[in-house]
Amino acid sequence: MPSSRPPVTDLPESERVSPHLGEAAAFIDRWVRRTGLIQSFSAQRRFRRARCVDLAARVAPQATCPRLQRTAAWIVWFHVLDDRCRHPRGEEYAFGFGVLPDFLPTDGGPTPPARTALQRALADVWRMTAPAMSPAWRERFAGRFRELSDRRPWDALVAGSALDLVEYVCGCELPPSARELASFRSVSGAATAVLACDGAGPEAEAETRAGAEARAGAEAFRDALRDALRGALQRFVAEAARAGLPPAALSAVSAYAHALALWADGRLAWALHGGPAGAAAPEPGGHRPLLLAEDVTGVPVDLLRPRRPAPPPVPSTSGSAGTALHRGRE
Repeated sequence: MPSSRPPVTDLPESERVSPHLGEAAAFIDRWVRRTGLIQSFSAQRRFRRARCVDLAARVAPQATCPRLQRTAAWIVWFHVLDDRCRHPRGEEYAFGFGVLPDFLPTDGGPTPPARTALQRALADVWRMTAPAMSPAWRERFAGRFRELSDRRPWDALVAGSALDLVEYVCGCELPPSARELASFRSVSGAATAVLACDGAGPEAEAETRAGAEARAGAEAFRDALRDALRGALQRFVAEAARAGLPPAALSAVSAYAHALALWADGRLAWALHGGPAGAAAPEPGGHRPLLLAEDVTGVPVDLLRPRRPAPPPVPSTSGSAGTALHRGRE
């Protein structure tokens, strides 16, 4: 039967949620257990309260179901990475952060044996995503890991990777000629500000402010970020047209601008309407920890002991760590 649900872009910003949310949530529940990111009932409850899949359904409301599932997996992985970096246990390199780029082979070659759940999940989501993208996109995405693998915090990696994932979501990669435009740098800066936003500006974060005043401050702060990004996107599209890019390139620029605007709206709406529900109280700066770091993200894979039987294999992934890129499936 045809759906009576209006097109996602016709809905109010706060209601723009992918119709594939339920399927993506079921996929992620299986994926986090199969890769080892979740190993206990308590961790699973905390993870679900973090609402990572809800975030994915808001930032990629028009993505196909398979692409939404893989986008959700990336969002989960980055949230767990961020959680581990902000709440380290001992020396961070003991958990294999420095070798993470090795799990993103741009040519589909083999990866090292995964020693941690974080490494294993990264290799798995890369196998699911990379086959759909060009060699240039794969090199750019993996290059961010190589450039930032020895830095802390990882904010630049998360923001930059999200901008690349927008291309995956909309199925349109920006040509190099579009990336070289000055307005694209403005888009990147404005988008990074949105991606770093937790839904509350500095004024709204003050504990002494009343609830209504804080909400008004958060709304104003969010609107300013959104308007800045939309203005940058409009200039980007206009400059691409003036530059005389071919029709295919202009189409890619338009699709990317539309997808990035939806991603930003979804990110801000998710943050403003609670972010991770039931998570621990925000730290200074607004970060809400998932508190999963003590479970398994730094534990060697061969020492993991699931507390319940492992779920059956998920057929939508593409095989072992050395699987060729062309064997990935959408």
